[in-house]
Order: sequence, then C-alpha cells, then structure tokens
Amino acid sequence: MSYSPPTRLVSEVMTAVKRQFGDESGVQLEDSDIIRWVNDAQDVIVAKTKVLKAKSSTPATAGQAAYTFPSDNIYQIESLHYDGMRIPNMNFPEAEEYIFTADPLGDALGSPALWYEWAGTFTFWPAPGEVQNIDLYYTQRPVRVTLVSDVLSLPDKYYQDVVRYCMQQAYEMDEDMANSQAKGQQFDASLNEKSEEERTAQNMTYDKITVYEDYGW
Repeated sequence: MSYSPPTRLVSEVMTAVKRQFGDESGVQLEDSDIIRWVNDAQDVIVAKTKVLKAKSSTPATAGQAAYTFPSDNIYQIESLHYDGMRIPNMNFPEAEEYIFTADPLGDALGSPALWYEWAGTFTFWPAPGEVQNIDLYYTQRPVRVTLVSDVLSLPDKYYQDVVRYCMQQAYEMDEDMANSQAKGQQFDASLNEKSEEERTAQNMTYDKITVYEDYGW
C-alpha cells in the first residue's frame, strides 16, 4: 500500500484540540503540552500499526559479514534480503552458539543462512561470497515535532487519530476521566480498523506491482 506525503500540520492538531476542548484561547492547554502529546501519539500509532514503512538497499562486499544499519531512525526490522532472498533472523546468543559449532574458524563464505543484530550492526553468516544486493525492509520511527509549523510524519488518514489521542490526554489532565476513556476507546478502535485494512491490503494479489519510492542507503 502506498501513501501520499503527509500534509497535516501540528498547528491543525492544536486548533482542533483546543476547539473541541473549549479552550481556543489556550488558557488551559499549552502549546508545549499538545506538542508532547502529538509526539506520543505518533509513537503509539507507529507501534500499533507499523505504518511508516521504508526500504534501504546496498551492495554486499564479498567476504564482509557485518554491516551498519543505514539509519538510527529504525523502529523495527521487518525483513532482510540478500540477492532477492529473505534471510532468517536469529538472536545473538543463539547465533553465536550456532556459528561456533558450524564454523569454528569463522571463515565460511557463501550465501548467508542467517543474520543477527548487535550494537547497531547486522551480521550475516556465512559472510557473503559475492557482490549481491542487500535489501532492508523496516518500520521507521516518526520524526519528532517541535514547532507548530511542523508536518506530521504520519499519512493524513491518521490525523484524526492524533487529535483523538491528544483529546484523551487533555481530558485526563482535566480529570475528566469519562471523556478521556471514551476518546481512548475511539482511538484504539480506529487504529484496530486501520490495522485490519492494512493486513487485508497486504494479503491481496495484484496483477502488477508498482514501486513508488525507494530509500537509498
């Protein structure tokens, strides 16, 4: 599923929240509070929906096993491919024990059978024996907003969800727990619906797949 670039501004969220809360003059709700809630909302939405998808590609170096992740803005690795083939992931302790048993000299070369992560790098075993493409598919972290003129990181379809989250926090701050709970339920229901739509879209089969954007390493 592809998305158009986000267009909604923090200022729009502020206006909507203050209007719905009945505080358009900003006596109760400070801009700094709403900016903090917007950042929290984006973090929660990405954690629940994995909506910010990205891909990075780089050529492997023959004989080189370890590579640095292309960004410190990675929330979750979805898949890692070498030469178009998905490589299974193994956690570090299991990978260390497995490799020690299978390759005690640590000099195996070939098509990678697994990869593991440690301290911002990912390592293949065995080390790639050829110069083939490495493709990393991952979920991005949202960019933190600091100004009212900042654009949200999320697709515009999530704008109302950001507003709902902020309203939930505003009511909670005002000790109006009934309205806070109601907004929280609306927020969760909306995200569950969008997540289901996303899963359905990913499982559909198309005659032609068009790649709209690629992220260089």
